[in-house]
Amino acid sequence: MEKIKKLNNPYLPAIVGSILLMILGQVLSSGFLSMNNISSILMTTSILTMASIGQAAVIISGDSGLDMSIGAIMSMTALFGPMVAVGSGALSFALMVPATILMGAVVGLLNGIGVQVLKVVPLVMTLIMSSVVNGFSILVTKGQPSVTVSPELQSISKTLVGPLRILPTVIIILLVVLEVLFLRRSRYGRSLFLAGNNRNAANLCGINSRLVIILAYVFAGATAGLAGLMLVGYAGTAQMNMASSYTMLSVAAVVIGGTKLAGGKGTFIGGALGSLVLILITNILQALNMAAGLRSLIQGIILIAILMVNSRAPKLRQ
Repeated sequence: MEKIKKLNNPYLPAIVGSILLMILGQVLSSGFLSMNNISSILMTTSILTMASIGQAAVIISGDSGLDMSIGAIMSMTALFGPMVAVGSGALSFALMVPATILMGAVVGLLNGIGVQVLKVVPLVMTLIMSSVVNGFSILVTKGQPSVTVSPELQSISKTLVGPLRILPTVIIILLVVLEVLFLRRSRYGRSLFLAGNNRNAANLCGINSRLVIILAYVFAGATAGLAGLMLVGYAGTAQMNMASSYTMLSVAAVVIGGTKLAGGKGTFIGGALGSLVLILITNILQALNMAAGLRSLIQGIILIAILMVNSRAPKLRQ
């Protein structure tokens, strides 16, 4: 029986897939597992992981919850985060982090209110909010963003030891803490899983499901805001819609990591492993020198296949 449980480990497909993709990448390109490339893979994985954490919370909340505004929030905070320049460099950086988290959280709050209070379908509500956020960004920047990324912000991609960088290391520690304390042992985490499994049962247990789900959207917006700041710090420059691809990538990452689209089941660590799989696929396609259009086509087909497989799984209900 224990062997069967191990085989049903939700992390297993992502772990096996990552190992196979690393081997394939090295076979196709001799420098794929070089220290520089591994460092780059870890960095970009950490950014997608941060975006997937919030997406996982929304999907776990159930009721076909999806946050399609993740990419728009990341693009917005990537543009406006570096504009928070007050005092010395260290002070500016200290203000950037809470400012970007707050920006994302406000958008998440509007998403949550729209879904739970106004009863708008999650997919529709978050898509509308995505358009609103993109429109706001264009209005403020007039479509010509001029952003100076401070050295302090760019320092998030500095090397720590070997291929490891400061940010991925911090993200790993944060994931473990969030997984154990926030998602598994906190009252809110248990309420989130119960609401995702069966909302009526949650309400009968005295849980305010509406508030629990709204907070999941707030959390998703806040983490997306932070992910946008991480992205611009790594890229060193900001562009309109620079994070648009992260919306669907975050959905696919958490699904690969074992989160069920039906809700009520999922993990943050699984989302991190799913993020690694997707980043490895992207790097392999780049190593093959494929045209950008062909890479997008192949990535789209892979994402569709992943979502189709997950949608055919039995819905989890109590």
